Amino acid sequence: MQIKPAGTRSPKLTRVLISGGGLSGKTTLAAKFASSSDRALFISTDGNAYKQGYQAIDFEFPQKAEQIITNFTQALNMAEQSTESWDVLVVDLIEDFDERAQTLLRGELNNFKSTMKAWGKINSLYKDMQSLMMSKFHDKTIVLLSRDVEEIDQKSGDIIGYKPALRKSLKNIILKDQDVEIRAYFDRSGKRQFDISNLRYEEMKGMLQQIISKPVDIPQSPTSEPQKMYKTKNKNGEIVEINEETMKNMVEKMAAFADREYGATIDEQNLWLSMSLDEAYNDIEKYVEVKKAEKEAAENQEPIVDELFPVGQN
Repeated sequence: MQIKPAGTRSPKLTRVLISGGGLSGKTTLAAKFASSSDRALFISTDGNAYKQGYQAIDFEFPQKAEQIITNFTQALNMAEQSTESWDVLVVDLIEDFDERAQTLLRGELNNFKSTMKAWGKINSLYKDMQSLMMSKFHDKTIVLLSRDVEEIDQKSGDIIGYKPALRKSLKNIILKDQDVEIRAYFDRSGKRQFDISNLRYEEMKGMLQQIISKPVDIPQSPTSEPQKMYKTKNKNGEIVEINEETMKNMVEKMAAFADREYGATIDEQNLWLSMSLDEAYNDIEKYVEVKKAEKEAAENQEPIVDELFPVGQN
């Protein structure tokens, strides 16, 4: 034990929360915190990271809530055995642990006498997860990914913004000492944006902007199969073939358009994200066609008599 001399403060971004809707770029941004995309390791609850080419541990949820922490410990042990191969550990998606625990404890949650005990189990789960990550990887960057949910004004019922799907009480547990929170989304012009909040160290803002601005580094496998091609229509209605990356960008823009022009919900966007690219393309295309027809029908609808001849007027 010794007294260390004072020195220059050198803060690091080691605890990060990224939230966003489907196709908003959460996974890609998380990988940018690593020195290269192949040095980001995902503990994935939905299998999305592996589908995008990142190294991942596909998390398997057990049949009992009490065993979730056992499986999570096993996943961390696997990560610990290969620390030389990764810089950043990403938990994707963090709220899935909460939702699955609630599902497994539904019987207790619906029983008045056992409700408090059940919520205590869920809180303990997150405390244990946080403690394990801190003890094993205190010097590593850990990024937690979460979906977006609408934030509703309790009085008016209006949508006033968006927030992580992670419940606030559990967010305070799992993100104890968080360094920054980032929300990924598409603006009205269809351009991807990232809002930064709760930044602990102001001097890290420049470095954070550099990370966000890094070019997309798509993981490449030396033994990868030939890239899949997709058939779609160009502006002239002709059938053309495009590669997977182009198709992915097209689907992202279509989802942003559906959100911007026709109010596609977060759930609908998340559903498209879970589909294959060609399924998502076809589904969004049909969605837009239906919504466009509904809008045109509403605009062409004849005004009702009361509007043409207001009561009390001749």
